Amino acid sequence: MTGIGPLQESADYDLVVVGAGFAGLACARRAAERGLSVLVVERQSEPGERIHTTGILVKEAWDEWAAPQSLVRRISRVRVYDPSHRFVELERDAYFFMATDTAGLMRHLVDETRRSGAEVRFGALYEGVEPGRIPLTLAGSGAASGVSSGDSPGVTCRFLVGADGARSRVAESFGLDRNRRLLKGVEWEYEPRSGDGDCLHCFIDPECAPGYIGWVVPGVSATQVGLAVYRDRRADVQKFSAKIDHLFGLSGRRVLEKRGGVIPVGGLLRNFYADRVLLVGDAAGMVSPLTAGGIHQAYRFGKLAADALADHLDGGPHPGAVLRRAYPNLALKRAARWGFDHLPVARALKAGLLGWDLFERIAETVFFHRPR
Repeated sequence: MTGIGPLQESADYDLVVVGAGFAGLACARRAAERGLSVLVVERQSEPGERIHTTGILVKEAWDEWAAPQSLVRRISRVRVYDPSHRFVELERDAYFFMATDTAGLMRHLVDETRRSGAEVRFGALYEGVEPGRIPLTLAGSGAASGVSSGDSPGVTCRFLVGADGARSRVAESFGLDRNRRLLKGVEWEYEPRSGDGDCLHCFIDPECAPGYIGWVVPGVSATQVGLAVYRDRRADVQKFSAKIDHLFGLSGRRVLEKRGGVIPVGGLLRNFYADRVLLVGDAAGMVSPLTAGGIHQAYRFGKLAADALADHLDGGPHPGAVLRRAYPNLALKRAARWGFDHLPVARALKAGLLGWDLFERIAETVFFHRPR
């Protein structure tokens, strides 16, 4: 939105965050710690009502915002399988991943965000901003939202953060860039088995997982089996489960839950902010184009956005400019994503263009950021 005048002091909140996911809560918590009045609005009726992520925390994410031990399971090894199910096993003494009870984790993050002083409202649907209103006036629907439509005044804020996912309504309502390159992810949770171990299993499978990988995660209270594929392809978890049944014995286990979502892999959007509005997390494309991991970036840049925003409301530069300067150059990962799309690893292994030792070094670089 343009032409709405300078920042105004008379508003219900300094900051409204749309979306109570990883990025939105990290931003809201930090902004409240900086002394801002903060409201988070979330369309789901409760934390973790619908999960759209595997919920794995890499070590860097854990370092940003740790969780109670009851909500996580430490994973210290990774196995990467080729299509014939040969595998390399990777491990670093100082590195780990955390599988999570993701719904429980979201409830914990909401509780910590509220304890910081931020207000979090569920059942609140963001519908847009009334043009020309100073400060920004948000319209919503439903009594739970606390904002109203029509001629009533609604909720006003000095700044708006869109942390509402890969298909952000905030981005749409402000004419900001939208995520175009997306993967589709589907995951089934099976009954756990004691022999699943502490290993993250990743499968290169061009038949079942064109565009990315399949995975098996020994989770907190379930075994998570999933696929991420090109957006226009079918993610057939049942077929994938049958292919790996000899490894995990999935056919004898009950499916507890099914979940799905989209994953942006196009990198940081060019136009992810405007006057008094900023996108963070998946909404801004803050996801690795190679690994499709986004929780670490959500935590890190959600907090950085809050710090920059607090400074901005006190006369500092726009937080979008601060985030753009701080965001890492992912040119190599984008190039690797292009190679993954156009020079599939499975085909290269089969043709002998990619040796097994090189495959192991690449896998270690992807999962542990650098080879041995």
